[in-house]
Amino acid sequence: MPDGALLDNDVALKIACYSLTSEMLEAPMSGNGGLGMLGVGRFVVRGRLDRATNVTDVARARASLEHLLTAVALLEPDDEELAIAAELEREARLRDFEMDVGESQLLAMLTKRDLDVLITGDKRAIAAMAVVAPRIAAERIACLEQLMVRILEVGSTGHIRSCVCSEPRVDIAITACFACAAGALDIDDITAGLASYIGHLSMQAPGILVQKLGLGPD
Repeated sequence: MPDGALLDNDVALKIACYSLTSEMLEAPMSGNGGLGMLGVGRFVVRGRLDRATNVTDVARARASLEHLLTAVALLEPDDEELAIAAELEREARLRDFEMDVGESQLLAMLTKRDLDVLITGDKRAIAAMAVVAPRIAAERIACLEQLMVRILEVGSTGHIRSCVCSEPRVDIAITACFACAAGALDIDDITAGLASYIGHLSMQAPGILVQKLGLGPD
C-alpha cells in the first residue's frame, strides 16, 4: 500500500471544519507520501458534522470534508488487523484506559502494514497506546497540534489563523494556541503554544509521539 500516514476521524473532522484540507494535503505526512483513513470514517465524520452544534459554517466544512475524502485512500482492516485491534481494546479495558474501535483498528493497520505515522486527535487513546502498545506506537503517533505545526510550515500564517479563529468552538486547545481573542499574532507565538501542548502530551505518553514535525520517517 502506498500510503505512509493514517488519519483518524477526529482530525479529519476538525481539519474540514477549519477548511484546511488543501493545506494539510500539501504538508508531507511521511516519507512515503500518502494519506489514508478508515473507509467507514467517511460516514462517521459526515454524521458528526451533520449533528455538530459547535461549527459556525457547516456548508464550508462539508465542502472541505468532501475534498478530503476524494484525496485520501479509504481503507478496510483485514481479519488479522481486526483481531489485533480487538486485543488492543481488551488490554486497554483491563488497564482502565479508553481506546475506541477506530483508534485500535488504525493502530493495528499501522503496525501490520508497516506505515509511518498515525495522526490522531484522541489524546486519551495516545495515553493508552503508551501503556498498551508502546512498541507498536513508539514515535509513530502524531497529535493534532503537531499536524497544525506542519500546516503552518506550508501555508500562510494569517490565512490559517483566520480559518481556525472563524471556528473557535471546534477545538478549545487549538483556539487557545492561535490566541483568537487577541490581535495579530506572530508565528513564533503560535508555534510556542502548540509546542506547549505537544510537550505536555509527550510527558503523559512518553516515547509515543513522533520526534520531528515532518511527522513520518524520510
